[in-house]
Order: sequence, then structure tokens, then C-alpha cells
Amino acid sequence: MDPRTAAPGLSIWQDLDEDTFRGHIVALEGRTNSVPCDAQIFPLPVDTDGTRRLSIADEQNLADVFAFLVAVEQGAQSVAAVCLEENVEEQSLTIRFAAVDVINTALQELLEEIRGSLAARALGGEGLEDVEILKLVIRLHKRRILGRLRSSKWEKPTYLSRTHKKPLWEDFKNLLHRVQFLYIKKEKVQRKAVETSIESLGKAYESFEDTLPESDDEFLHIKTLVQWSYELCTSDLIKEYALRLAKVGPTPQVRSAIKTLRQIEKIAAYYRVTQTLLRACKRYPYYFQHLRFEYLPPYSSIPTSIGYEDWAKTCHVHAEVQLIVFYDLKNDELSITNKGGALFPRVIGASKYLCYLCYLFMKAHGRYPPANTHGRLYDQWTIPDLAEMKDERRDCYRGILKLMDQDLLQAAANEPQWRSEPMTSRENLLDAVQDKDCISLWRPLPPH
Repeated sequence: MDPRTAAPGLSIWQDLDEDTFRGHIVALEGRTNSVPCDAQIFPLPVDTDGTRRLSIADEQNLADVFAFLVAVEQGAQSVAAVCLEENVEEQSLTIRFAAVDVINTALQELLEEIRGSLAARALGGEGLEDVEILKLVIRLHKRRILGRLRSSKWEKPTYLSRTHKKPLWEDFKNLLHRVQFLYIKKEKVQRKAVETSIESLGKAYESFEDTLPESDDEFLHIKTLVQWSYELCTSDLIKEYALRLAKVGPTPQVRSAIKTLRQIEKIAAYYRVTQTLLRACKRYPYYFQHLRFEYLPPYSSIPTSIGYEDWAKTCHVHAEVQLIVFYDLKNDELSITNKGGALFPRVIGASKYLCYLCYLFMKAHGRYPPANTHGRLYDQWTIPDLAEMKDERRDCYRGILKLMDQDLLQAAANEPQWRSEPMTSRENLLDAVQDKDCISLWRPLPPH
């Protein structure tokens, strides 16, 4: 879709010139190593809406899970966002997907298979459906799993073709070596248990390389890896080890060990996602029996001459912004405004933490609470400027842009603070506390 259809006199950029705004973004990028703020997790608002079946925490978790499912590609641009439309009267649930790139037919067909298995599970099926859902999730994300393992079977995307990293299983040596420095003599039993857990998983990662590509054995091995990775990351033993490791001085070896643990978390995520969906099926069977998937067509990119990097010549409408604009435009027209039992989404789920500009946009917009931000600033970011916007909505967006610009100028006026490039997605299993009221079973704690 074209993101620039408004007449010049009706543009959302009428009060604040877009080039000026982009200039402020680039200036802040230069002063902050492109990371203006630390990674943050924010608490959800208090759940006060008694008209809904979904708690706001479950709505956020489910939206995040479905966004995770559809983000099958690698790279910073591979971000998906999701909103849930709950219809209490019809007892149905619509999942609305958005992404920077088109969600193609092949991907939609695989998602339909997952939807069908979830519906069967919600009708009371057990056992086979549970395995089938995990199998479909692994099939959908196999290329990403191979990439996270840095497996010899992985076909690198073009932009990574010149990079050379050793397989993830080789990083277990450093992870294992760190253990001896974290436990005193009288903690010998605990230390040995930690070493055994890490060593066993490392050997499983290594032996995966010997499986025949596209074989049943390969699938079973991946299934084992994601499940064992989940069990490792949620064990009290390894949580304690990770906590001790984080408290040690930040040497290169310690940083590398922590990074390895975070990569194991990402492999564990495929099991976590499957278990979250199964628990949601059990808690909300009526919704999963009547589950619908809808896909927003993405906006086309637009050219720009203002960028921090010479190669940055286009701007994109991020998935989170696409959803917000969609619901703003349809607010008075769609049947999701309490008509016919349908309810408006309260939160936005995403496959990665919010980028800095999406975080500022959501904060200024005010309707959808930001769940988190990784703090990284991407200057190839823009907002649709559309002819179909009503005057009131257009004025609202002008106000949002002014508030964002004030935040950019304020951040640039602060004393420069260098931050390393953050992880744009984190599973936080090692930092989470168990919460049986939550469909994801684990509730992340804010970063220290």
C-alpha cells in the first residue's frame, strides 16, 4: 500500500517538517551509538475490564506468541506484530497480523495447519495434537533454528554470507569453564550438577550435526534440543548459575557465556511457544475452536536522502505502527467497537522488543501500552500520511509527532552515554519467575 496519499495541505507533517524530524533522529543516532536508552520491560495496566474473557496478561502473551510464530525470517526487518480481536458473543477470536514484508501464501498455509491443530486440541484432543503442534512450529521455524544453532546445515542469508561464526555447541566449552569460578568447595554437589546439565545439552547440540538432513531422526533431534533447552533455562539450578554469572565482572569470557545462555533461551522459545498455545487452548477452548487469521497488507517503502548510514535510502512503516494506524482508521467503522459483542484490542504483541521510535510513538499515542523496548534506534522509520484520515485523527498524529520530536531533542541534549548494541529479542526465561496464572507459565522480571 502507498503510505503517502495525503494532499500537501492536509499532511500530518504540516506543523513539523519531516526532514527536520528525520534530522533530529539522525543527530540522536550519532550521539548515542544508535542506542538512546537501555532495554526496558514495562508493567501492563491493571485489568479492570469485566466484559472480556481474556485477561490483559493473556492477551499480551498470546499476541506475542502469534507474532513470534509468523516472524520466520532473520534480520532486523523481520519483525511481526499482532492484535487480538475478542468477540464474546460469538465466542471467537481474530488474530490480526502485520509485518514489514508480505506474509506470503506458503507461510499462511502453514499457519492454517497450526490453526487447525489448535482447533482440534481445543475440542478435546490430546497427545497427538500436542506433538503435531510442536512439529508444525519446528517445521515453520526450522531455518531459524538452524541459524540459532549456527549449524553446518544452515544456509546463510545473503547479508550474512561473509560472516564466520563457530557452531553454538562449541561455545559450551566456555560456559562449562565458567562454572569452576562461581562455586566454593562446599558447593561441590551443586557445581557438579550444573556442569552435568550444561555438558549434556552441549553434547546433544553437537550430535545434531550427525543427523541426516530432512530425516525423521533430524526432526526428533530438533524436538529434543528445544525441549531440553527449555528445561535447562527453567531449572532453578541454571537460573542460579546465570544469576551468579551476571554478578561477575564483565570480562569478554563472561560476556560470551551470558550471550551463549541467551542463545539457548532463543532455542528454548520454540518449546515455550508451543506450551503457551496448548495452555491457552485449555483455558479458552471456545476461542480456539473459532480462531480466525487476518493479514494486513504492508505499506511500500519510501525514499529518503536523510540517514545515518549512506546505504539507508528508504523508510519503512513498522508492523506495530501499521496496526495502530489500521485500528485508528477503522475505529468508527468496524464491528470491533463493542458492537455485536466484539471488543477492541488492548495491547500489541511483537516478535521482538519495540524499537526506540515505535516505543516513543506508542507512548505518545496513548492507547496501547508499550510492553518493552530494546532501546535501539532505526532511522529508516516513518508513519503513513493518508488521505483517508479524518481531520481529528490528522491533528492527533501531528500532536504525536511533536511529542516524539520533543523526546528526541531532550535525549540528544543529555550527556552522551555509550551503550553496546542490544539484543533486539529476548526470551527472559532465565530471569523469569513462575506464575501459574499466566498462560506462558513464566513472568519476566524487569532488566536490572
